[in-house]
Amino acid sequence: MTPTIRIIDIAGKKQGHRFEPYQRMANAIIERALNNGGCTEQDLLAQGFTKQETRDLWHMSHAMASIELKLMSGEAARKIKSEAQYA
Repeated sequence: MTPTIRIIDIAGKKQGHRFEPYQRMANAIIERALNNGGCTEQDLLAQGFTKQETRDLWHMSHAMASIELKLMSGEAARKIKSEAQYA
């Protein structure tokens, strides 16, 4: 079963496509991590990213990908305490 990648544009539509380059790289990082167990900046060069793009976008994209991978693995859901709350 192939997991669904759900990178969200945190800027929203009013801000345009400000995070689109980060999302594109984060998706590549996720794909590489799922297929090969990890991803480095050098791996992205083989996927068509330039050295300048990897320098400029790596940190934010890697953070976005890391969050998404944790959500996909259910790690984040296990850490949330489930409690009944009454009004």
